[in-house]
Amino acid sequence: MTVVLARGLAQRDDIDLHVLTLEGGRRGTTVQSDGKVTIHRLGGSRWMQILDILVGPGRRRLLRHLDDLRPDLLHCHETYGLAMGGRKLPHVFTVHGFDHANVVADMAPHWRVRSWLWRCVERWGLKRQQHVISITPYVRRMIEGRTRAEIHDIENPIDPCFFDVRPRPRPGRILCVGWINERKNTLGSVKALAAVAPSIPQAHLVLAGVEQDPAYRRRVEEAIDEAGLAGRVEFLGHIGHAALPAELAQAEAFLLPSRQENSPMAIAEAMAVGVPVIAANRCGMPYMVEEGSTGFLVDPEDTAMIADRLTRLLTDGGLRSDMAAAGRQAARQRFHPDLIAQRTVEVYRRAVGR
Repeated sequence: MTVVLARGLAQRDDIDLHVLTLEGGRRGTTVQSDGKVTIHRLGGSRWMQILDILVGPGRRRLLRHLDDLRPDLLHCHETYGLAMGGRKLPHVFTVHGFDHANVVADMAPHWRVRSWLWRCVERWGLKRQQHVISITPYVRRMIEGRTRAEIHDIENPIDPCFFDVRPRPRPGRILCVGWINERKNTLGSVKALAAVAPSIPQAHLVLAGVEQDPAYRRRVEEAIDEAGLAGRVEFLGHIGHAALPAELAQAEAFLLPSRQENSPMAIAEAMAVGVPVIAANRCGMPYMVEEGSTGFLVDPEDTAMIADRLTRLLTDGGLRSDMAAAGRQAARQRFHPDLIAQRTVEVYRRAVGR
C-alpha cells in the first residue's frame, strides 16, 4: 500500500517525493529515480531489522541521510514510524497494524514475551508522534488515549489496475489470499469447504499464500484428507502482485475468516474487482465489508455460519451480482489512490502549517 500511495502522490505537481528504506545485506547507498519518485536504498546492518531501525546503525544512517535531504516533512510507515517520532521536523505516521496483537493471533514462538515487547515499543513510539493516520476506525480505537498526536482517518489505497479487471468467475471457486497460519485461520476455510462440498459439487478452495509454520500446514493437509477434499483444495503458494487480479477475476467468492486483521488490502482489492467478500466480524474487517451489501461478516470460529454464507453466495447468482456491483462502487469511493493521495496531502499541509 505504501508503493501505491507513493505512485499516487508522484502524480501531483505539488510534491517532490523521496522514499527511504533500509535493506539488509546492501552495502552503501544507491539512489535512483522511478518516474517522479526518488528512491534511496540505504544499506542495513547485520542487526535484526526492527532493532536496526529502532536503535541500531541503520537508524543512525537514516538520520544522517535525512539531515542531508532536509525535507519539509517526513511520512513514516510501519516500524520506521515508531523509530522516527520525536523529531522537530514535521512528521506523519501511518499506523498499519499492531504486531503485539499479530504475534498472539499467529501463536508465534514465545508469543507472550514478543507481544509484551511489541506493546512497549508501540506505546513508546505513539507517544512521540505529531500526526497519525489511522487506516480504519479499529486502529483509531486502539491508539486513542495512547498518543497526543492529531489523528486523521484515511484508508489504504489500492492499485488502480484492480478497478479495470473484467471478472470471469469459475463456478464454485472460493479464493483465500494470505499466509497459511493460525491468524488467517486457513483451517477454518477448509472446514467450511468440507461443510458445503456435499451439496455444491463444484465448490473448490484456492489458497494463495505462503506457509508460515510447517506444522500448521500439515494440520491443514490432514483436514483436507480427512474430509475427502483431495483435488478440491489448491495451494498456489506465493503469487505476485501482478498475478492477483487474474486470480480474483476467476473467483465467485473471497473468503478471509481471520482471527486478527486491521485493514486487509486483499478485501479492498476483491471489492474493486467485484468479488463478494466473506470476512470475519472482528477487528478492522467490519469497517470494510457492509453486511448483506458488499459481502457477509462471520464468526471465524463458527464453521456452520461460514458454510451458510458460502452456500448462499455460490448458489445465488443474483445475490453475487448485486454484491459485486455494490463492492465495486464502494471500493472506487473509498480506496482509489487519487482520493487517498489528495486526503494525505491535506494532512501534510496541516502538519507543516500551510
